[in-house]
Amino acid sequence: MLVYIGVDGGGTGCRAQAELQDGRRTQVMQGSAANVATDLAASAQTITMLLHEVTAQAQTLVPEACLSPRLVLGLAGVREAQAEAALRAALPFPAMAVLGDIEIALAGAFGPRDGIVMAVGTGSVLASQRGGQMQRIGGHGLVLGDEGSGAWLGREALRHTLRARDGLAPDGPLVAQIGQRFGSQAAMIRFARDARPADFAALAPLVLATDRAHCPAAGAIIDQGCDWLRRGIARLQGNGCALPVAALGGLGPALLARIIAQGGAALTRVAPDGTGLDGALWLARQGRQHKGQAT
Repeated sequence: MLVYIGVDGGGTGCRAQAELQDGRRTQVMQGSAANVATDLAASAQTITMLLHEVTAQAQTLVPEACLSPRLVLGLAGVREAQAEAALRAALPFPAMAVLGDIEIALAGAFGPRDGIVMAVGTGSVLASQRGGQMQRIGGHGLVLGDEGSGAWLGREALRHTLRARDGLAPDGPLVAQIGQRFGSQAAMIRFARDARPADFAALAPLVLATDRAHCPAAGAIIDQGCDWLRRGIARLQGNGCALPVAALGGLGPALLARIIAQGGAALTRVAPDGTGLDGALWLARQGRQHKGQAT
């Protein structure tokens, strides 16, 4: 019996779920981060553990059947690192499609329909789907991109705080909160030296909270990220075609609402049909992959 398994892995955590041919699903299994560009070996270990767990759960639903898994993995960083082949070699599973996390996000949000996904969590990436063809913007990682993401917000908060201590940027609630968190400039620098994107993203709630308290510096940081996302949406719309936009990730809905409130992009906001994990399962059922390109 065929069993469809989806995996959605990102910089903060990884999830897996199985679906039987009759539509029954297992529980969603949770694991640690699975950003292949950051740590392929650790990602492969997490994914292997989750796949074993979710396959065992599926077997309990049909104990008499011999299961034949069909897998779709949507993982942060896998396209950027060109790590599909290495990941396949590290995972002991056949019939496996390895995709980027934005590809399963598109499938989860729109299925076969046209639209734009603005996915903002630990990282950020935008993508459109037209007639099964994908066009992507961003998703280049924190060093070179990920504008507006949780990791980017946290890093920018640290940068602003250091500038403020040098007398080159205004003080305010955000600087006070970051100063209270770290205590010293040396501590901030040590943190940044060893921090991964998820560690920077843990500072994003401070930026959001101080923005709600009307901190100009926090607001300016968020607006800078929103401006990049707004321009990305406009680029993907192209030719005046008003594709619907769905926001995903921990920060996506709030930032898209901010973009709309600021009147910067003429767009139609829609709720996604489902999650990236739903998209991975849908693609597994279709037995096909997205075809796309980066911009």
